[in-house]
Amino acid sequence: MKLMTVILTIFLFMSACASNNNAIEKAKNAAFKDYVTSQNIEPVNRVSRFRFQGWSSLTNDFLILSSTHKRKFLIELTGYCSDIRWAHAIILNRLNTATLNARSDSISTVEAPNIHCRIQTIYPLTLEQLADIRAIDNPEENKADKEESAEIQAASTDEAKPN
Repeated sequence: MKLMTVILTIFLFMSACASNNNAIEKAKNAAFKDYVTSQNIEPVNRVSRFRFQGWSSLTNDFLILSSTHKRKFLIELTGYCSDIRWAHAIILNRLNTATLNARSDSISTVEAPNIHCRIQTIYPLTLEQLADIRAIDNPEENKADKEESAEIQAASTDEAKPN
């Protein structure tokens, strides 16, 4: 009887954690979409001369791809993209190695190369927009950075004051 109670408690705890993570991811996805709309970032259907340099995950539906010349793109994915946020490496499945195309190219993980997450939308980002997107993804980290910056600025202002 005690074992059954312990198992039920663990199951309920794990379910609560999973549903909380799902709610957080949905909120982040909505925040990314709201940001793109508020900034009037126009999607592009194709990126010419795309040379993959790196990536960073945001959620299972959004990630950032880096290309040459410091070009960054917010990528919206569709399909079953389970755990792409936690993947160590990704595979770009492209029709043409020189371009990146929305609605025809896809992304897979090394762990599940047969599961293709279709690239639904490609948004080109400026460096400022990239910083804003990262702040949406990590609000606590951004808050800590702002507080640290304010402390440094206050300290330098105090040092600059004559005695």
